[in-house]
Amino acid sequence: MEWYEEKLGRFASYLADGGEAAIKDLTLANARGFVASLQQQDSRFEGHPYRPKEKGGLSTYTIHGYVRSLKAFSSWLAEESFTSRPVFAKLKRPKLPQPMIEILADREIDSIFSCINPKCFLRARQYTIVLLLLDTGIRASELCGLTLDNTDIDNGTIKVMGKGRKERIVPFASGTKKALLRYVTTWRPEPAYEGMDNPFLSIRGTLLSYNGLRHVITRIGHRAGIPRLHPHLFRHTFAVKYLINGGDVMTLRLILGHATLEVTRTYVHLAEAHVQVHHHRFSPVDRILARGRLRRRRRGGRRSIGRGFIG
Repeated sequence: MEWYEEKLGRFASYLADGGEAAIKDLTLANARGFVASLQQQDSRFEGHPYRPKEKGGLSTYTIHGYVRSLKAFSSWLAEESFTSRPVFAKLKRPKLPQPMIEILADREIDSIFSCINPKCFLRARQYTIVLLLLDTGIRASELCGLTLDNTDIDNGTIKVMGKGRKERIVPFASGTKKALLRYVTTWRPEPAYEGMDNPFLSIRGTLLSYNGLRHVITRIGHRAGIPRLHPHLFRHTFAVKYLINGGDVMTLRLILGHATLEVTRTYVHLAEAHVQVHHHRFSPVDRILARGRLRRRRRGGRRSIGRGFIG
């Protein structure tokens, strides 16, 4: 709600210019003018409560957020009969760049597990959290909101509450099942309050917050020599490796809880790029040709040495 209020409030200020905006001012031309003004802006974080003003224009992602909020507001107005149709239906979102996400390599995953010795509460909790994130691809917020009532350890499934308050069933493997069972029965602290059903608690028995989880993962990353480690990187890694190992995109969409295939297809491109990189590194043809060039150089070197000796 705060996010929409900030975005739509700025649009209303643009329309009103010191006065009050009205529904009659909601035209496609005005919306395009507002987006153009955002693109021409040469500073950012103006009026931000925590960050000082900086030079430089708004990012494409920020402008994309403004357009999304306008289109959603336009659809809501039409649904509530304030307008006869979604006025901003033809307002185009700016094309977002698609940076190459560098997923965790196998050696990095090995480094993470090698620096976690699950023989005390904190490390056992870290070990189980990493396994669950890497094995299921659930979001950090979904892990923090997980409850024992929604965790079926015997059948290896969890019921998570995703975006839009949508529930879904996510499976996990036998190795994760063993670690989760051991953590819950051996290391999980006594809850601080009655009725707390969350498996992952602090040492004092309180809920593990999103920020708390982020700090846990950050500390693991520093110990493992992976400073870029963050909770969502496990989700990216799970998705790409799931596809590389033969998983299908429709099942992946259901596991990740995506409303449409649009976001899931991003992982398809990442998996294809990952396969191409590995093919270039391990191509049998390149290796055969490389060995042939090496043999020719060696033979050529021996002939040169012989000619020089005879001469």
